[in-house]
Amino acid sequence: VINMNMKEAVISVLTNWKNFSGRACRSEFWYFMLASAILGGIVGLVELATGLISIEDPNATGPLSSVLNLLLAIPTIAVTSRRLQDYGYSGWWQLSYITVIGIFVVLVWCMLPAKENENQWGKNPLLES
Repeated sequence: VINMNMKEAVISVLTNWKNFSGRACRSEFWYFMLASAILGGIVGLVELATGLISIEDPNATGPLSSVLNLLLAIPTIAVTSRRLQDYGYSGWWQLSYITVIGIFVVLVWCMLPAKENENQWGKNPLLES
């Protein structure tokens, strides 16, 4: 696998939704995040169009958005763990979200390429065939 397309990434993340070990390449992680954001935007627009949320309250979260967020929470945490492990850090670094700066640190680490071809979490997923 050189790089995944969006469909492959979404299928991979959703089939590995409970897999917190191993590694995830950048394309798998970022295509899944993009697909999640697009789906979240569509669900938000549906909620606005049907009156489930009001445009006057920008912080409102509709019931469909809440269900979507609950459904995607575990797969998102799992793929982020695998992405961090690809870079060489434990998925437990996601606990640093508690500090606001931790969100940005994890975000930057998820942008960077793997440091090594093989680490304690396995081989680089881009090199496996």
